[in-house]
Amino acid sequence: MPQAPIRDALVCQLGLALKTVLEHDPISGRLYAEAAATMLAVHLLQHYGQRKLEFRDYTDGLPRSVLRQVIDYIQANLEQELGLADLATIANLSPHYFTRLFKQSTGFTPHQFVIRCRVERAKTLLLNSQSSIAEVAQQVGFANQAHLNVQIKRLLGVTPKTILKQRKN
Repeated sequence: MPQAPIRDALVCQLGLALKTVLEHDPISGRLYAEAAATMLAVHLLQHYGQRKLEFRDYTDGLPRSVLRQVIDYIQANLEQELGLADLATIANLSPHYFTRLFKQSTGFTPHQFVIRCRVERAKTLLLNSQSSIAEVAQQVGFANQAHLNVQIKRLLGVTPKTILKQRKN
């Protein structure tokens, strides 16, 4: 619906968040960017569309079988770029509803869940293989070693080098 120019703080914040993610982590930030873009679209439709959107209230999350399919797909494809639309297609849902139901089911957004899976897989590889930190980062789908370092430190509280010191010889 045509509107006079207005300043919408949420639109500005989402735009800045998208810009930051795409500048700093264009590959593994895709899932985050898609989720933010979906939020932006829903916000614009709710506040500036002619018809108000009506959402069905989901309280139980994804069915177990669908959740298992999505998690299995994520685990099998961690090294690839995982998009929100791809994951939503597996569940046969729109990206918006998929994100909502996935978070109800797991407690994490799809992006957070993928990062956690990548960190866990990286930890396992660091402990049980002879791969370098850079090789592990690539094997689990991080854009680079620095991104792996940041995520391991954030989620596990240690650096990859600390994990390497625990490696089985």
